[in-house]
Amino acid sequence: MKSIILCEGSTDFVLLQYFMRKVYGWEDKKTNEQARSKYIRYIRTMFKDADSLSIGGCGGSNRILPGFDHIMEYNSLSAESESYDKVVIITDRDECETERVFIEKLEKILQERNMKAQECVNNKWVGCLYKNGHGKECVFSLLILVIPFEETGAMETFLVNAISQNNSYDAGIIENCNTFVSNIDKEKRYLTKRRYITKAKFDVYFSVRTAAEQFMERQNILKNIEWEKYIKIQKDFEKLGDL
Repeated sequence: MKSIILCEGSTDFVLLQYFMRKVYGWEDKKTNEQARSKYIRYIRTMFKDADSLSIGGCGGSNRILPGFDHIMEYNSLSAESESYDKVVIITDRDECETERVFIEKLEKILQERNMKAQECVNNKWVGCLYKNGHGKECVFSLLILVIPFEETGAMETFLVNAISQNNSYDAGIIENCNTFVSNIDKEKRYLTKRRYITKAKFDVYFSVRTAAEQFMERQNILKNIEWEKYIKIQKDFEKLGDL
């Protein structure tokens, strides 16, 4: 089975890889890959037995829909053995329009690609029927996760909280970083959304902890997080176990 997860930015792209490895046993073969289109900026493929899972970072919420359209085009032109069997879209409710409007735009893409789908709803696998480049009828499953990544449920917050619980010195740094971010942009000129504030707190801590861009140190921090505990906070991610 061949699957792909489309997410918004580089942070989600990286953290999802660690989550899928630790929680669901996917293995990274460390293959270098080129992004499939200008709408999917980063892509990494992992493997489990004969199955593959690609994670694609689209580079922002406004690129999710074009990225999805590109994957639909890829499926419609590919042989059955090369197409994606399962497609997942993960986006933040703060970063897109209302959930219903976002889903309607996804449905429009499917219609324009002559793909027939069950009614698309959030947090539910739906079947989609289409003809590939050889005129053969094929099916893929689509999972839409429009999640309100409130601060307590964000992957970044889970990660820094886990660090705080295990290291009192870093806990002090994280607390000071959070206070700094909360107070620095009083007019909300730049940190205009809740999600931006969450990401900024995460980025500021790592800028202090690994200021010299110590790649291996960041890798070790992320690798040692007990990601399996995250599902208790973000239960929607349980469905990623179906991949």
